[in-house]
Amino acid sequence: MYFGINLVKIDTKGRIAIPARHRDSLRNSGGSRVAVTIHPMGEPCLWMYPWEEWEKTAELVANLPSLNRQNAQLQRILFSNLFELDLDGQGRILLPPGHREHAGLTAGEQVAVIGQGRKFEIWSQQMAKQVEEENLKALQDPDSEVSAEIQNLNL
Repeated sequence: MYFGINLVKIDTKGRIAIPARHRDSLRNSGGSRVAVTIHPMGEPCLWMYPWEEWEKTAELVANLPSLNRQNAQLQRILFSNLFELDLDGQGRILLPPGHREHAGLTAGEQVAVIGQGRKFEIWSQQMAKQVEEENLKALQDPDSEVSAEIQNLNL
């Protein structure tokens, strides 16, 4: 499982270093390959999966009935924007230009690599901070709707 926020710099070629604390775990779970796609709900971030985890997720998504419009849209977005990327010798990946543009990632700036359990989200540092503040505010709103899944958690 992957947790925490790690800040890394994106270089002029569009590469980011996978945080050192996650490299060994990634290599153990799928070699040096990761899957990177855009967020399917339009958030300005990327989703990055260890390859083995992506294969499980891809199977679940591929098996959704594609005649359902939302299922087909999810399949289209995740699969058509997916890139298989290999970590280089320094533990970096080269993010495709369209993905960098989607997430607002600019060379020389800090990027937040955020562990989300079985995957990572990749955000610009500024957007990650903004979204975290919005999420904290929304969760504190007494009128916000809490899903049944969250209500059933014993945290």
